[in-house]
Amino acid sequence: MELELRQETVRGWETVCRTSLEQEETGEMIVPDACPDIWQVLDGEARLLLQRKEPQDGRGELAGLLKTTILYQPEGEEGVRAMEVTLPFSASPELKGLTRRSVLHVVPRVLSVDIHLLNPRKVLVRVGYCLEIEGFSPQTRSLAAGVEGAQDKGIQQKTGLLRSFQTVYVQEKNFTYQDAVVLPAGRPDAAELLRTRAQCTCTEARVIGSKLVFKGEAFLQLLCRGEDGSLFTGDFHLPYSQIMDAGEDSEEGLCHMDLLFTDVKCTTAGEDRRTFQVELALQAQAVLRREVTVSVLTDLYSTTHDLQPEGDTCPVQRLLGQGEGQETARETVETGGIPGNLLDVQVRLGRAGQSQEGEDCILTQEVELVILYDTPEGVAAGHRRASVQHRLAGQTGCTFTAELLREPTAAPVGEGVEVSFPLAFHWMALERQETPVIGRVMLGEKREETERLPSVTLRAVRPGEDLWSVAKAYLTTDQEILDASGLTTEEIFPGQMLLIPHKSH
Repeated sequence: MELELRQETVRGWETVCRTSLEQEETGEMIVPDACPDIWQVLDGEARLLLQRKEPQDGRGELAGLLKTTILYQPEGEEGVRAMEVTLPFSASPELKGLTRRSVLHVVPRVLSVDIHLLNPRKVLVRVGYCLEIEGFSPQTRSLAAGVEGAQDKGIQQKTGLLRSFQTVYVQEKNFTYQDAVVLPAGRPDAAELLRTRAQCTCTEARVIGSKLVFKGEAFLQLLCRGEDGSLFTGDFHLPYSQIMDAGEDSEEGLCHMDLLFTDVKCTTAGEDRRTFQVELALQAQAVLRREVTVSVLTDLYSTTHDLQPEGDTCPVQRLLGQGEGQETARETVETGGIPGNLLDVQVRLGRAGQSQEGEDCILTQEVELVILYDTPEGVAAGHRRASVQHRLAGQTGCTFTAELLREPTAAPVGEGVEVSFPLAFHWMALERQETPVIGRVMLGEKREETERLPSVTLRAVRPGEDLWSVAKAYLTTDQEILDASGLTTEEIFPGQMLLIPHKSH
């Protein structure tokens, strides 16, 4: 007969897939009739806008746009011009374990932008990009916490606490940010907006009641051309604060927030050449983790009946560590001559990876440095690719993200420009284990006494034994051993003499 077990229900989310998808999109672009011919391409920068991500059974459906801004020097003219190329992209990666009830979190990253001039009126655009994909599915587990009516069958039970650092909340929220920004004093009027850069960071995320409150700022940089053909930038920090539902049983935990753009628009405000209307469309992807503790049945026996417990396993996660480390990098971009005025300096984050070096984990973030500067012949560009590493001592693996803490600084050095920039590495290490638990228990026949035993046994405690294991071996109870031995505490030690009474069946 199967015994009825009292159940503890644990609800949460399980990571069913995690992968990195790299792709490349290529397209040709004919220079619009209103634009002059291209003499030299200076730079190409792409923005990935993820506009659709849908979980399906065993796969994901992703789609969006790669908007690439090309800066170039026109043929026969001074100054810099810009044009935009839009490349659509889509992907249907196989994601084992994913269902339509799952939630997909995606972190997009542009890895490379190559612009090849085919002729003065045509360019070839190639954009490499990466999609970091993680799929979450809701999970409900019932764990045996005890036997119903245990005393009627002489059943002794032992329980323990099962602790798991698990995902308790996965949510998304789409929101928009609209504002008008004005060029700071000292900047000339903008004859043309050449390029818009936008980044968004989350500086704080915490649970208050049943709500998750998160805030941060969007950083906006406009590259403009003045009436005299000169280039200048305008930097703006736009704070935001948002609230999303965190469920009825919310508690404070470790919250990870990813923000991705679904659209970026920046246009001049009518005839005003100093004011721009900004509209940013974003999606916030939140994952809240915390330690969950539940009482489970770990062992049992009966003083009167035979029992056949059947084991099971329950996946648990341990938080091995988490934190933030910072690295300040200095790299020199060669210019082939003494550079003039620096017009723009950028640090673009590319591919991320990690490796093992002895007992340490090495986190690596690839970067591309881009500078625009004046020369006697006009505006020129310099590029350099480099890697920034952060060492985690005594760590064997983790998940991490890298973030540019503030805008880079740059200064001419010889025939080049030294660029200095700080990176923050946010990391978390989890270990997954399968913990044995009791799944079901079958009650056998009532035990019959087959031989005559003494009413009490005197013996010494052996190394590694506790009161539970002694009582189980002699099919008696903890309390009866304590009473017979005149003890008031369940703590026993090797060599201690115990009086063990025998149960009569």
